[in-house]
Amino acid sequence: MQFDDFYKNLGSFGRYQKTKYFLICLTYMLPPIMVYTWSFTAAKPNFRCRTPMDNAPGVSPTDDGIRRYAPSESQCRQYQSKISVVECQRCYQLTNESDYDITQMKPCTSFIFDRTYHQSTLVEEWYMVCGRVSLRSYVQTVFFFGYMVGSLVFGVLSDKFGRRPIMGVSFIVITLASLMCALVPHPKLGFEISYSVFVLGRFLLACGTRGVALTGFVIGKGFS
Repeated sequence: MQFDDFYKNLGSFGRYQKTKYFLICLTYMLPPIMVYTWSFTAAKPNFRCRTPMDNAPGVSPTDDGIRRYAPSESQCRQYQSKISVVECQRCYQLTNESDYDITQMKPCTSFIFDRTYHQSTLVEEWYMVCGRVSLRSYVQTVFFFGYMVGSLVFGVLSDKFGRRPIMGVSFIVITLASLMCALVPHPKLGFEISYSVFVLGRFLLACGTRGVALTGFVIGKGFS
């Protein structure tokens, strides 16, 4: 029997194959969703230092009052030349507006965030601004490192145990990691625990996403 006759008797790319191939292709929507989710959950709104006027009961801070606590451009250029003037004025304040000595220019420890576009983000919750801004980038660094680890681990496992079982395991990893990222970070747990668990969840999320993408690609190639 010729191969064409065998293929004709077996059946061509019918409805079942098309449906299954379409569902497998849907798995490729996961990587961009997982990557760009961080852009929304950790959006960086405008912010400024919290001044003593913000803590005074019954007092509404005015723009002039807020500016009195902000260091001048010359102060920023002289004493904080490693950062931009805008960043200096957002991250430092004068503890005594009548004294312009550098000893009175201190880093801010509390901030007021603009909620015009974002009601709440992880940047606001964990103060990932100014001296802690690297914490925001570190999450994405760990995420893409998880991409690399997931490609290696799930690639080897799928060769050994098969594509479908490893795809199922990958979906389980994604589900558990998503629950970690969504439920575990909480103010009652403190910053250290919440941030560490969230970073671990993002790492596992990246690993699982790569597992689904790799196995889905190989399974999909079987229909071509």
